[in-house]
Amino acid sequence: MATQTSLSGGRNALEVDGVAVAGLKSFSGLGAEGNLAQASTGQDLQPKKQMAGFKWTPGRASTGIAMGKGLYAWIKGALGSATSLHSGVFKTADLNGKVKTLRTFSNALLTEFTVPALDGSSKEAGCFDIAFDAERVTWALGAGEALTPAVAASKAWVTSNFKLTIGDLPCARVAKVDAFTWRCAASGSAVGALGAARGVGALQATRATVPDLTLSISAADYPAWQAAAKRWFIDGACLEANEMKGRISLLGPTMKDSDELGAIDLFNVGFKRFDHEQAVSGSDQIARFTVVLYVERMALSIKAYEP
Repeated sequence: MATQTSLSGGRNALEVDGVAVAGLKSFSGLGAEGNLAQASTGQDLQPKKQMAGFKWTPGRASTGIAMGKGLYAWIKGALGSATSLHSGVFKTADLNGKVKTLRTFSNALLTEFTVPALDGSSKEAGCFDIAFDAERVTWALGAGEALTPAVAASKAWVTSNFKLTIGDLPCARVAKVDAFTWRCAASGSAVGALGAARGVGALQATRATVPDLTLSISAADYPAWQAAAKRWFIDGACLEANEMKGRISLLGPTMKDSDELGAIDLFNVGFKRFDHEQAVSGSDQIARFTVVLYVERMALSIKAYEP
């Protein structure tokens, strides 16, 4: 995996469909990796190596919730249908703010979207990670034009500021939601013959994988969750009609519903695993239990970019 490059404010920029990404934290990828053919050279034990083609390395970025309408539309569309292709450019600038390099990509398919761990004790700023494959990439040097930094359109978000709802289950004491990643597999990887551009339309989504949710919950709510798990696993109330809806609200500093910055809606949610209370040894530790839920579909909404 390529190493993510931490970005200095004002000296790097990512644009998606012509719209700047305001909360960009890191970016990597869009390099080239050769596919080598090897052939025997007779008695020589060392085979001859020759380039047979190449592929573009995936683009990877980390961004805050103020991601801009272009990237937001890409992620939202991918979670909805996984099929939309988008284009963009990553620019770097010198110390004087003049564009130094450009990595332009087109017909790119989102392959990963990661939501960070949500933890009531955390003070970390919330960032989303994405990965994408592109059919075509071009590299160029800048012409000395000024790089204009993007301006955030919404408040910052901290990963402790969240609210979870799952059906009618008690969720106020959910202490943590583990990080989770939505993935999309693609056919027709971003490869090409030497000296030839890749044909448009060859990269296609084949299968989306919606992640499970792993919850750590205070033992105070154990009776209600245990009863629900019993109905699901033991009593057999685990049909589609028994599946639940859910929502992860990403909240501002007031932690009020009216201060919701964005949300991830969860559809067709069911129990996948239920673990009993965890024993604790310290008097200041809180006993918790773990629940793993499956989810069939997720949808992202960010208030600043909705009509």
